[in-house]
Amino acid sequence: MCGVCPGYSGRSRHQLGFFFTQREKTDLYAENFADILDRNSEPASFSAYVDEQAHAGEQAMMWYDLMTYLPDDILVKVDRMSMACSLEARVPLLDHKLVEFAAALPRSAKFGLRRSKHLLRQVAARYLPDSILSRPKQGFAIPLAQWLQEDLREWMRDILQSERCRQRGLFRGAAIDAMIETHLQGRRDYSQQLWALLVLELWFNRSGK
Repeated sequence: MCGVCPGYSGRSRHQLGFFFTQREKTDLYAENFADILDRNSEPASFSAYVDEQAHAGEQAMMWYDLMTYLPDDILVKVDRMSMACSLEARVPLLDHKLVEFAAALPRSAKFGLRRSKHLLRQVAARYLPDSILSRPKQGFAIPLAQWLQEDLREWMRDILQSERCRQRGLFRGAAIDAMIETHLQGRRDYSQQLWALLVLELWFNRSGK
């Protein structure tokens, strides 16, 4: 994705590259594990979703989200959680005619000088008060960062700083320790990275590895 968005900042590239920056991975991976990955990995290709000639910048990012993150993450989670409560959730903004119309709009209609969802906000302003229009977006995310700093603090340490985890030889213990301490001290939010490592280690344990 970063290849079709060459003008984007390091922070944006990190977000598109998921949880870990390249430097973080270099610090985290044990030497032998890094060598194995270098021999067997291929660079990520987004060509199946993005035509580099037709999409650039924000357009490429939106198209990639539409083809991957939306169906494979957002819609899946909403469907599972709503069905668990016997609710039939609907997504009227994904009506195919509306999506086709939005996709054909020029960039100027989608992005204002200071605000995203420019056209949608203009339409919504006819019906909604400013207190709602200006309210920050609120999704379904759990307060993971806070949980790892408080209630799940010792559980996280027990798993990621266990002898069993260290003996796998995949990650440098010092790098994990530094990530944990940085997060607990509130100097940087490493909740997503730590959660990914926790899930991996729990999978190993459950699989008897």
